[in-house]
Amino acid sequence: MKNIFMKVKLVVFDGEGIVYNCGKVIEVFRKEYSKFLKKFGVKYKDQHKEWLKYYPKIIRGKIKLREVNEIVYKKFGIPKSKVREWLKKDKEINVKYVRVYRDIKRIMEELKKRRIKVAILSNSVHPLRWKIEMLKKIGIEKGKHYDKIFHSNMIGFEKPEKEAYLFVLKYFGVKPEESVFVGHDKEEVDGARKVGMKVIKLRRNRKKVSFEDFWKKLE
Repeated sequence: MKNIFMKVKLVVFDGEGIVYNCGKVIEVFRKEYSKFLKKFGVKYKDQHKEWLKYYPKIIRGKIKLREVNEIVYKKFGIPKSKVREWLKKDKEINVKYVRVYRDIKRIMEELKKRRIKVAILSNSVHPLRWKIEMLKKIGIEKGKHYDKIFHSNMIGFEKPEKEAYLFVLKYFGVKPEESVFVGHDKEEVDGARKVGMKVIKLRRNRKKVSFEDFWKKLE
């Protein structure tokens, strides 16, 4: 294992499904948003269908979430003032119901102790400040657990696009072969592998992963 640490300078974690779990967030979001939209005679599925038309641009930061909601709300006759009201609720749901994977939290801390750089690379439509608040809520702290968070809507690329991984590598000045991507999605793991990164694919279940077992999954 000592040889591994000599070669690895950076470990990049996927966010949702690896570092934290948003299953409850999604469940509560759909329930509460459906209730919110119903007050204006709008069905969740109709609003969501219209919103998805803008998803490729939101995820890459070509347009902000707030701006898209304003466009969609206007189409359905929902007052513009309600955009801010819902986004506030959206943030509250994300922060309140996010859950941490404690085994990965410990692994991130151990990596930092060994002076290995740690990053989180996430495809997201939300502002970065939301993510930072979410992580603080579940005890994931900058400096102690990670060095930097990268959002697709800030860097202009989403996983599994090669540019997303290369952006992170360039920021840290690390070569692909000196880095590891940790994810659960096959396409995202394959995307990292294609740019030359080592990979660790984790399938989240009830079995916790130890620091030693974590490295045994290295490909």
